[in-house]
Amino acid sequence: MSYVTFNFLLPVIIFCCGIWYFQTKDDIKQQYRTCVIGAGYGGLATARYLKQHGVDFTVLEAQRTFGGIWRYRSADEENGLPPFTGVYKNLRTNTPRPTMEFADFPFPDTTPSYPHEYCFYKYLRKFTKEFDLEKYIQFKSLVTSVKWAFNQWKIDYKKTDTKERYSVTCDFVVVAIGHYNQPKIPIFKGQEIFEGQIIHVQKYKDPEKYRNRRVLLIGAGPSGLDLAIHLTNVTSRLVHSHHLHYRQPKFGLNYVKKPDVEMFLKNGVVFKDGCYEEVDDVILCTGYEFNLSFLDKSCELNATTRHVVPVYQHMVNIRKPSMMILGWLHQAEYAVALIAGKFQLPSLADMMQSWLKHVTALYAEGRKIDDANLLFDDMDQYFANIAKEAGITRVAPVLTIIRDYDANYRLEDLLNYRDFNYEVLDQYNYKRWYEPSNRSCDINI
Repeated sequence: MSYVTFNFLLPVIIFCCGIWYFQTKDDIKQQYRTCVIGAGYGGLATARYLKQHGVDFTVLEAQRTFGGIWRYRSADEENGLPPFTGVYKNLRTNTPRPTMEFADFPFPDTTPSYPHEYCFYKYLRKFTKEFDLEKYIQFKSLVTSVKWAFNQWKIDYKKTDTKERYSVTCDFVVVAIGHYNQPKIPIFKGQEIFEGQIIHVQKYKDPEKYRNRRVLLIGAGPSGLDLAIHLTNVTSRLVHSHHLHYRQPKFGLNYVKKPDVEMFLKNGVVFKDGCYEEVDDVILCTGYEFNLSFLDKSCELNATTRHVVPVYQHMVNIRKPSMMILGWLHQAEYAVALIAGKFQLPSLADMMQSWLKHVTALYAEGRKIDDANLLFDDMDQYFANIAKEAGITRVAPVLTIIRDYDANYRLEDLLNYRDFNYEVLDQYNYKRWYEPSNRSCDINI
């Protein structure tokens, strides 16, 4: 190289190195070993384990505080964002609190077995304070894209208050927004001409709005059955359209059960049995579905509104195993043990073979690919399997026993099942007794 050429290239080299230095410096400010998406129930559990293992991490949360679906508030509080919760006034959990507790962090003994929504949120606040997690959370940060690039995850997010856009890179991603996070809204024939209001239960907040009105509930999942209780003595007429077979309790005299909807008319609804009911308001208790639309195709997942595949152990992205998608609280410890290097995953081929075996079994049972992310009756065995593989604490079998019993008994005695309290005695046994008193929520923060 001639002296003239060197003198010409030297400024260019210095300039390029300067750009590289400042870009790298900027990247380091926005780079973490692990990024957690969501500061709700599962995100907080993940943050706790990451901190305990000394892993560098940040949590991106779209709302202005933590708690996810358990923070009761109006839909217009989040800078124009849609509601992230289905919590409403006087909601109580529909499973006993022992099945919902963080590991080694129980509710006070005086708490009702089915706490109200404000009590559960206080529990999350106490958990967050106890483990000093809030400082790791970036609030008002709505994730818009997750991409795999240059052997790292690149996450784009938007500040919901300023609308400014940012990016952060990380080695691992934990998606902790839950599987069912987007309202499932069916379309009915003729609904465009209906003059009343149609909302999804996610936007329902208070029964008083429906006092002395004619209301149609569609669906009899947990929220549909719960709203039947809340509204039966408030509305002038409560029409409940569903096809659930259960021991229907004696609701108020204004309650009437109807089959599925055939079509909407201007002031009412025609049902499959040909009957017509005039109604003022309709509440769709039609459940929720997946919304992982922020996952780029580079993630190499097939993510629809009904499933996300292929995943190993119901959470690990097989083709990009540094990504985990949590659907249950007790998966958090497994995910963090993997991130912290406490165990090694099987090979890609072995993980794919395990997933294919799972799907083949589903088809053999007459199920579909949409059921691939469900545990069905295998929940206890599943928790035993992931505990053995990761070397983590096994979820006590008694919790699955309680959960299964409660799910069945709820349909036998809908009006009174929450009047029972539960106490875990050991890994396999529990005590249950009738106590219809109003216990207090003694959670001091």
